[in-house]
Parts: sequence; structure tokens; C-alpha cells
Amino acid sequence: MCGRGACTLSKENLSCACAYKNSSGEYHKVPWMDNSELVYVQSCNIGPRDIVPCVVAGTHLKNEEERLLCPMLWGMIPPWHKGDYKKHTASTHNSRLDRILESKLYATPLRKGFKCIVLFDGFYEWKAGENKSPKQPYYIYAKQESGIKADDPKTWSNEWSLESGWKGYKPLKMAGIFNTFETVEGKIVYSCSVLTKDANQALSWLHDRTPIFLDEEQCQLWLDLEVSPYKAVEILKEQKLIEKFLSWHTVSTLVNNVSHKDVKCREQIEVKEKQKNSSAVFMASWLKRESGKSSKKNDTMSSDSIEEEINEDEIPAKITKKS
Repeated sequence: MCGRGACTLSKENLSCACAYKNSSGEYHKVPWMDNSELVYVQSCNIGPRDIVPCVVAGTHLKNEEERLLCPMLWGMIPPWHKGDYKKHTASTHNSRLDRILESKLYATPLRKGFKCIVLFDGFYEWKAGENKSPKQPYYIYAKQESGIKADDPKTWSNEWSLESGWKGYKPLKMAGIFNTFETVEGKIVYSCSVLTKDANQALSWLHDRTPIFLDEEQCQLWLDLEVSPYKAVEILKEQKLIEKFLSWHTVSTLVNNVSHKDVKCREQIEVKEKQKNSSAVFMASWLKRESGKSSKKNDTMSSDSIEEEINEDEIPAKITKKS
């Protein structure tokens, strides 16, 4: 499942971080589309119906570039929605891969080849607590190079060259699908959904569903319009998430409120063990102390066991009446 994320790389750095090798063997930045109705805004707490950066095949945007970056509304706008696209209330930020080909909402854009890559610095997931205790939020992100901390941008080198490509923070690349929506003013808005499937042992301890993460080879296959939708889906189904490719840490419940957008949302915290109830501690200590004592034998005799010795001499003599 993926319902909250962070993306704080600048537009320029995202272009570099999404770079791929061209036919000449050099790294090629992914440019942004022109004249988008939506605007990408960096944030540490992105929720459904916020704007996320996505990579699409340039053909979809009638562009000669092989790939383009496009800001999209996170949560696919249903084609039957009327009015302001910002007010659609459908829960469409995630789409189940196993049902996508039969879905009334997602099957059509998939058959059109409307596949995208949704970018996040990382995403948040909540682990259920024990005994109805509050859920603990986690921040999950790609494994970084030594010295790079996901919650500290000061450690991100963010270097770029044609020969070596991107040497900086590695964003997560998630498989997604998108669609277009025409506003009453005739403007085109792009919206997307993140594909999810059953989690394997890498993340099942946290949640039973997981986004589908892509490496460069998988990105190439997913965006390739020559690959049929059916084959593309089968490739994703067979993909296995390997734990060593991810990292995570616990974060504050500040992230629970989507209106909180600052850097504290993804800062690592140490979860303190809950202090035990003082009365419970006292009782446990008392029981332990008492169990160590040997029980004393009760020597007191009951009154039923006492025999009374009666002295016959003490019995009063019979009084004889005088005549």
C-alpha cells in the first residue's frame, strides 16, 4: 500500500536522477514537459490529490524526447467525474495489479499504453500496534550510498555528469498508470495511480501490500510502447522485491496529518519502550518476594481438640432438705 510519500528533490535534480543511457552510451537527462496545468511542489508529506512527478514516454505528450517528466495529480480522476477535478473523492491513488486488466477504471488507460513511473524520495507506511496501541509510522526509501542519509539533505552530494550520470540521492521509482482529464476550460490534466501487489518477506512485516519498485531495466520495459499491456503486467507480477534494495526507519506521528509538510515528518526517531504501569511493577515484585518465603506451619489447635479434665471433687454435694 502507498498512501503518503515525500519528494523534495528539485526539478533539475529530478531530471538528473531519472537520467538514462542513450544510444551513444551517454547519460541523458529527462526534461520536463512544457505548459503543464499542474505544478510540482516539493514536500515531505504528499497525500492523495497532491501533485507528484512522473516519467512517461514522450510519445504520449507528442514530444520527440524518449522520456519526459510530467507533474500529475496523485489519484486517477475517473472519466465520469464532472466539475472541478480537485474535488473528486474516489480512492484511486493505488491500483491492484492483480485486478487491473478487469478494472473499469484502469483497464482502458492500460490498454492505451498509459504507463508511467511515479517518483518519491520515499513513502510512509504504518505498522499496526499491539493491543490496540497506536500505529507506528515508518519511512521507506531506496538503499543509498554510504554517507547519504535519507532524512538529511545536507548529506546528498547530488552530482551529475554525462559520463557517470547521477551521483546523489536515489529516489524510488514506482510502476504506475495515468489518464487524461479535460477541464471545462479545455485544459488537459494528468492523473496517476501507483500499482501495488502482495508484499513478500521484504515488507510483509509492515503491510500486506507494496508498491512495485523498478530498476532502470524494468523502467525501460514498463515505458516501452512496443511491449503489450498483458506482457507488461505479467513482468511486474513476476518481479520479486529484494530486501537489500530498501531501507527504512521509524518517524514521528507528525506525519499522520497530511497538512504537516515540513522536514520533521521524515526525520528518524527512536521509539521508546512504553513505561510499565507502576502498580503492575509493584505487584510483580511483591509476588516474587512472597513466593520466595517458606510457608510456616500453623501450630494453633482448634477448640474442638481440647479435652477438659473435670475434677469430681469440685462438683457441689447434693443439698438435703431438713425435716
